[in-house]
Amino acid sequence: MNQHEMRRIALQALYLANQEPELNYNDIVGRTTKALDLKAFPELSGSLLKGILEQKPELDEEIGNYLKSGWRIERLAQIDRAILELGLYEIKNSDQIDPVAALDEALNLGEEFSSEKSKAFINGVLGNFIEEK
Repeated sequence: MNQHEMRRIALQALYLANQEPELNYNDIVGRTTKALDLKAFPELSGSLLKGILEQKPELDEEIGNYLKSGWRIERLAQIDRAILELGLYEIKNSDQIDPVAALDEALNLGEEFSSEKSKAFINGVLGNFIEEK
């Protein structure tokens, strides 16, 4: 399994976490593993999910700062929100992938799971964090 596939699994787990915020990490991992018929939850997926869940309020606040006036993170499509959280987490925290590559990965996930319009939106929001770094 390559890193992109493990990010895809982390994204799907994060999507579940956003849909059901009362679930804890182990519940999310268990449900995702079962839903995707995985033998085991990949280490990179787990590391990403755990880090994002720990930093979720800060990540969401930072993302919210770049939304248009009048928009709140709660109004975003759940999949777009999860892609932004994953992308921002990796831009800010990963020593395995550089920020531009993290943005590219987020865009690839946007292409797979969301719309062309959302892909441009994801690029616009996450691009702000690369310029700041």
